[in-house]
Amino acid sequence: MNDTNWISVGDLGTSFAVASHALAPVDDLAGHSYDVDFGAFTVTHTFVDGETLRWHVKGSGESGTDTYRATSPRQGIYLVDFVKSSQRATSVSLVLDLQRGIATAVIGTLPDQARASVPAVELARQKRELTSVGVEMLAGVIDGKFEHTSPVHEETGELVGKRVLYRYSPHECYEHVYLNDTMYAWHCIAGIEKGLADADRCHYRKIRDGLYLFVWREKIVPTLGVIVIDLDARKTTGKIFGYAGDDFGALANFPVGAYATVLNTTTVPA
Repeated sequence: MNDTNWISVGDLGTSFAVASHALAPVDDLAGHSYDVDFGAFTVTHTFVDGETLRWHVKGSGESGTDTYRATSPRQGIYLVDFVKSSQRATSVSLVLDLQRGIATAVIGTLPDQARASVPAVELARQKRELTSVGVEMLAGVIDGKFEHTSPVHEETGELVGKRVLYRYSPHECYEHVYLNDTMYAWHCIAGIEKGLADADRCHYRKIRDGLYLFVWREKIVPTLGVIVIDLDARKTTGKIFGYAGDDFGALANFPVGAYATVLNTTTVPA
């Protein structure tokens, strides 16, 4: 095993697609339209059918029609994901919580080659993040007005200290260790990245008891991961986003899902 054999996100997606444990997409949202008020602006999402989404930022000229994929980890909760064709290397992952009437949007942006090539030592010297992948996480209200008292999917530390094994397919297996509120470690146990490991920047939101939105941003190969983890059902749904190759050209945005096993939980003594 060559411990420097980092692969492209496109190659990763090809390997993950074989006998994938990803949840099947659903077309429950087809024919429906939802206004999501994020406070500073409102976006209308019109689900034309099971694959086509029209979105429009009210009061602006910003709009688009894109192909989406929706999965439902629990009843009344949907993870909608699409790549914005109107913007460079940008994806949107939207948790629509129809039961509570709230949403969380994860807007991820991949770096250009110049930004991704800045040495880590230089980023550290400038006190900048080591990852070049950008992310914005927005809380919103569905078909209502967002107020400062509106419920949101709160930041949470409930995953911190857990070591979880994720089996994405019969041949792709990873473990995560959630280190603290901003960092986690991953290790490929089996699969195309076997033996590779790193610690990366991450973000957590609690959707329900035992149900979490987890976002990570890798620093070596520019990669954004967005998954919903259901520890009660021991299952995940989500996606991985990055460049298909090493030339910072075509994009790769592929679905992932895994069976989850909590191996242990480390607690800090009082």
